[in-house]
Amino acid sequence: MSYRIQFAQLNNGVSAEQAKSTLTTKLKLSDAKVSQFLAGKQIFGPITHEKAVKQQKTFAALGIQVNIISTSQSSTQDHTTDVDKRILAALDYITTSIIRLEEKMDDLARLQQLQNGETDIELEIESQNSWGDDLEFDEPLEATSKSKNINWLFIALIVILLSLLGVVIAFPDLLPF
Repeated sequence: MSYRIQFAQLNNGVSAEQAKSTLTTKLKLSDAKVSQFLAGKQIFGPITHEKAVKQQKTFAALGIQVNIISTSQSSTQDHTTDVDKRILAALDYITTSIIRLEEKMDDLARLQQLQNGETDIELEIESQNSWGDDLEFDEPLEATSKSKNINWLFIALIVILLSLLGVVIAFPDLLPF
Protein backbone atom coordinates (compact mmCIF):
# COMPACT_ATOMS: atom_id res chain seq x y z
CA MET A 1 0.00 0.00 0.00
CA SER A 2 1.25 3.50 -0.74
CA TYR A 3 0.92 6.75 1.16
CA ARG A 4 1.13 10.46 0.41
CA ILE A 5 2.15 13.49 2.43
CA GLN A 6 -0.33 16.38 2.71
CA PHE A 7 0.08 19.72 4.51
CA ALA A 8 -1.90 20.02 7.77
CA GLN A 9 -0.77 23.19 9.55
CA LEU A 10 2.21 25.25 10.65
CA ASN A 11 3.68 24.93 14.16
CA ASN A 12 3.45 27.85 16.57
CA GLY A 13 6.04 30.49 15.84
CA VAL A 14 6.42 29.56 12.16
CA SER A 15 4.94 32.00 9.67
CA ALA A 16 3.86 31.16 6.14
CA GLU A 17 6.76 33.18 4.71
CA GLN A 18 9.28 31.30 6.88
CA ALA A 19 7.78 27.98 5.79
CA LYS A 20 7.93 29.01 2.12
CA SER A 21 11.56 30.07 2.34
CA THR A 22 12.49 26.91 4.27
CA LEU A 23 10.78 24.66 1.74
CA THR A 24 12.40 26.39 -1.22
CA THR A 25 15.88 26.30 0.30
CA LYS A 26 15.93 22.97 2.14
CA LEU A 27 13.78 20.88 -0.23
CA LYS A 28 14.60 22.92 -3.35
CA LEU A 29 10.97 23.25 -4.37
CA SER A 30 9.73 25.94 -6.73
CA ASP A 31 7.52 28.74 -5.42
CA ALA A 32 4.55 27.33 -7.31
CA LYS A 33 5.02 23.87 -5.76
CA VAL A 34 5.39 25.39 -2.29
CA SER A 35 2.18 27.37 -2.75
CA GLN A 36 0.36 24.24 -3.91
CA PHE A 37 1.71 22.26 -0.95
CA LEU A 38 0.68 24.92 1.57
CA ALA A 39 -2.77 25.02 -0.07
CA GLY A 40 -3.20 21.35 0.84
CA LYS A 41 -2.55 19.77 -2.56
CA GLN A 42 -0.61 16.54 -2.82
CA ILE A 43 2.51 17.41 -4.78
CA PHE A 44 4.64 14.47 -3.69
CA GLY A 45 4.30 11.05 -5.25
CA PRO A 46 3.13 7.92 -3.47
CA ILE A 47 5.66 6.35 -1.08
CA THR A 48 5.85 3.52 1.44
CA HIS A 49 4.66 3.97 5.00
CA GLU A 50 8.20 4.01 6.39
CA LYS A 51 9.26 6.82 4.05
CA ALA A 52 6.06 8.72 4.84
CA VAL A 53 6.85 8.60 8.56
CA LYS A 54 10.42 9.80 7.88
CA GLN A 55 9.10 12.67 5.78
CA GLN A 56 6.59 13.55 8.49
CA LYS A 57 9.46 13.82 10.99
CA THR A 58 11.49 15.91 8.55
CA PHE A 59 8.61 18.34 8.05
CA ALA A 60 8.03 18.47 11.82
CA ALA A 61 11.67 19.52 12.27
CA LEU A 62 11.02 22.35 9.78
CA GLY A 63 7.97 23.50 11.76
CA ILE A 64 5.37 22.07 9.39
CA GLN A 65 2.83 19.45 10.39
CA VAL A 66 1.75 17.04 7.67
CA ASN A 67 -0.79 14.26 7.43
CA ILE A 68 -0.04 10.83 6.04
CA ILE A 69 -2.82 9.86 3.66
CA SER A 70 -3.31 6.31 2.47
CA THR A 71 -3.78 6.09 -1.27
CA SER A 72 -6.33 3.41 -1.91
CA GLN A 73 -7.77 1.87 -5.02
CA SER A 74 -10.23 4.75 -5.37
CA SER A 75 -7.51 7.33 -5.99
CA THR A 76 -5.95 5.21 -8.71
CA GLN A 77 -9.42 4.75 -10.20
CA ASP A 78 -9.90 8.53 -10.05
CA HIS A 79 -6.57 8.97 -11.83
CA THR A 80 -7.49 6.46 -14.55
CA THR A 81 -10.91 8.10 -14.88
CA ASP A 82 -9.21 11.47 -15.36
CA VAL A 83 -6.85 9.97 -17.92
CA ASP A 84 -9.79 8.36 -19.72
CA LYS A 85 -11.65 11.67 -19.78
CA ARG A 86 -8.60 13.44 -21.21
CA ILE A 87 -8.16 10.74 -23.85
CA LEU A 88 -11.84 10.97 -24.81
CA ALA A 89 -11.56 14.76 -25.01
CA ALA A 90 -8.52 14.38 -27.27
CA LEU A 91 -10.36 11.85 -29.44
CA ASP A 92 -13.35 14.16 -29.69
CA TYR A 93 -11.11 17.05 -30.69
CA ILE A 94 -9.31 14.94 -33.31
CA THR A 95 -12.60 13.63 -34.68
CA THR A 96 -14.07 17.11 -35.06
CA SER A 97 -10.82 18.28 -36.65
CA ILE A 98 -10.95 15.45 -39.18
CA ILE A 99 -14.58 16.26 -39.99
CA ARG A 100 -13.67 19.93 -40.51
CA LEU A 101 -10.75 18.89 -42.73
CA GLU A 102 -13.01 16.64 -44.81
CA GLU A 103 -15.44 19.52 -45.28
CA LYS A 104 -12.60 21.82 -46.33
CA MET A 105 -11.31 19.18 -48.74
CA ASP A 106 -14.76 18.86 -50.31
CA ASP A 107 -14.98 22.64 -50.66
CA LEU A 108 -11.51 22.80 -52.21
CA ALA A 109 -12.36 20.00 -54.65
CA ARG A 110 -15.55 21.83 -55.71
CA LEU A 111 -13.66 25.09 -56.15
CA GLN A 112 -11.04 23.36 -58.22
CA GLN A 113 -13.66 21.78 -60.44
CA LEU A 114 -15.38 25.15 -60.91
CA GLN A 115 -12.10 26.87 -61.72
CA ASN A 116 -11.17 24.21 -64.27
CA GLY A 117 -14.60 24.45 -65.88
CA GLU A 118 -15.47 20.93 -64.91
CA THR A 119 -18.87 20.00 -63.62
CA ASP A 120 -19.55 17.81 -60.68
CA ILE A 121 -19.82 14.19 -61.81
CA GLU A 122 -22.54 13.47 -59.28
CA LEU A 123 -24.64 16.35 -60.61
CA GLU A 124 -24.20 15.10 -64.17
CA ILE A 125 -25.40 11.62 -63.23
CA GLU A 126 -28.44 13.00 -61.40
CA SER A 127 -29.33 15.28 -64.30
CA GLN A 128 -29.28 12.40 -66.77
CA ASN A 129 -32.45 10.40 -66.54
CA SER A 130 -31.63 7.61 -68.93
CA TRP A 131 -28.87 5.04 -68.72
CA GLY A 132 -29.02 4.45 -72.44
CA ASP A 133 -26.59 7.27 -73.24
CA ASP A 134 -23.52 6.19 -75.10
CA LEU A 135 -20.55 6.04 -72.79
CA GLU A 136 -17.28 6.75 -74.48
CA PHE A 137 -14.53 4.75 -72.84
CA ASP A 138 -12.09 5.52 -75.59
CA GLU A 139 -11.50 9.02 -74.27
CA PRO A 140 -8.45 9.24 -72.03
CA LEU A 141 -9.10 10.30 -68.48
CA GLU A 142 -7.45 13.53 -67.54
CA ALA A 143 -6.13 13.41 -64.02
CA THR A 144 -4.97 16.64 -62.51
CA SER A 145 -2.00 16.75 -60.23
CA LYS A 146 -3.74 19.27 -57.95
CA SER A 147 -6.32 16.75 -56.76
CA LYS A 148 -3.54 14.27 -56.06
CA ASN A 149 -1.70 16.94 -54.07
CA ILE A 150 -4.84 17.67 -52.10
CA ASN A 151 -5.32 13.97 -51.41
CA TRP A 152 -1.72 13.65 -50.21
CA LEU A 153 -2.20 16.71 -48.00
CA PHE A 154 -5.32 15.18 -46.51
CA ILE A 155 -3.57 11.86 -45.88
CA ALA A 156 -0.60 13.65 -44.30
CA LEU A 157 -2.92 15.58 -41.97
CA ILE A 158 -4.68 12.38 -40.93
CA VAL A 159 -1.33 10.69 -40.23
CA ILE A 160 -0.22 13.68 -38.13
CA LEU A 161 -3.45 13.68 -36.14
CA LEU A 162 -3.29 9.92 -35.58
CA SER A 163 0.32 10.16 -34.42
CA LEU A 164 -0.71 12.96 -32.05
CA LEU A 165 -3.43 10.69 -30.71
CA GLY A 166 -0.87 7.92 -30.22
CA VAL A 167 1.39 10.27 -28.25
CA VAL A 168 -1.53 11.40 -26.07
CA ILE A 169 -2.49 7.80 -25.34
CA ALA A 170 1.10 6.67 -24.71
CA PHE A 171 2.05 9.68 -22.58
CA PRO A 172 -1.12 11.10 -21.01
CA ASP A 173 0.75 13.54 -18.74
CA LEU A 174 2.64 15.09 -21.65
CA LEU A 175 -0.18 17.38 -22.82
CA PRO A 176 -2.20 19.16 -20.12
CA PHE A 177 -5.92 19.60 -20.73
